[in-house]
Amino acid sequence: MHTARSSPPPFAPKGTCIAIVRASYYDDLILEMETAAREILVKAGIENIISVIVPGAFEIPLACKKVIQEKKVSGVIALGVIVQGETHHAAEIARACTDGIMQVQLESSIPIIHEVLFVDSLEQARERVMGETNKGAEAATTLLRMISLEMI
Repeated sequence: MHTARSSPPPFAPKGTCIAIVRASYYDDLILEMETAAREILVKAGIENIISVIVPGAFEIPLACKKVIQEKKVSGVIALGVIVQGETHHAAEIARACTDGIMQVQLESSIPIIHEVLFVDSLEQARERVMGETNKGAEAATTLLRMISLEMI
């Protein structure tokens, strides 16, 4: 079972729909994050979880925007892994992804939880996914808290 370190997340209102937008690179790690996120969401009473798979992290912001526009979602979890290589390309992709996610979130007023990991090695990614706390579980817990803020 995957858990987040902090207190239990709030229970989601009936009919809540969540989207998980994930890159297909490093699929084994991202599937671990998605599975952990889904476990938390289901425990919170969410039955409608949409999964959107895109080629890479660069495509995540556009997919978030489309799923927000086309589906009635209360929030989105963005999952991916970017590994720094010998060039600056990974940093450029990470920055573009982060900026795009923030732009979509602010324009739509729908929370998007950013768990696109930008790491120096696959070992660092594994530690964040398979270690003490899974970043997918953390993302789901954070999203549930953000959704509960909207009800205040």
